[in-house]
Amino acid sequence: MLAFLKPYLPKPKLHGVAALQQFLDGEAAHLAQRSVLDFVRNELGSLSAQAFDDPRFQAKMAVSRWDGFVATLADMVVLTHACLNTGGVPRATLDSRLGDLYAAILSTHPVPDYRTQNWDSDIATLRVRLAAAADGPAHPQACAMATGSMIFDTLPFVPRDPKESRLVLSNAFAFGLIAFNDRLKRRLVVAAVCADLVAARQ
Repeated sequence: MLAFLKPYLPKPKLHGVAALQQFLDGEAAHLAQRSVLDFVRNELGSLSAQAFDDPRFQAKMAVSRWDGFVATLADMVVLTHACLNTGGVPRATLDSRLGDLYAAILSTHPVPDYRTQNWDSDIATLRVRLAAAADGPAHPQACAMATGSMIFDTLPFVPRDPKESRLVLSNAFAFGLIAFNDRLKRRLVVAAVCADLVAARQ
């Protein structure tokens, strides 16, 4: 009975950086994996089981899944930045600490074999995005559409209708990121997390 009710029970609030880090890591991994795998299985249909049994296909899928995670996590940090920007933390501190948080999350994951370098370029790109972000609300759909389109170009096969399929995958990321943004706003305790961010710089 309790297991059935679990999805409907209130989720704990995010009061500090550690809780936020765990939340972002899990949310990004779930959205990226679900969006890519669901799309590929639906696109391949009855051939998907055979494809996933092929180690070469799995290796190419790893590129889409990892790149999707890294890009989705960056989008989620940008949305978090917009929420916390109302909390009175000096902008330079907020930019720096959220860039550090992104780096900390990535550092907990091994660098995939296909990558020729570590996470440094991704971290640098995210820091530039944060510094350039305008004050006010962020736009999850715009972020996710760009991410979905980028991930589409990493797929290990060419879909039957590339234009339509690119839109389908981008929309999957967009719907997921919009839902994430709603959950973030419900669970994030801005004042507490901002205080933790400032304390971590002292």
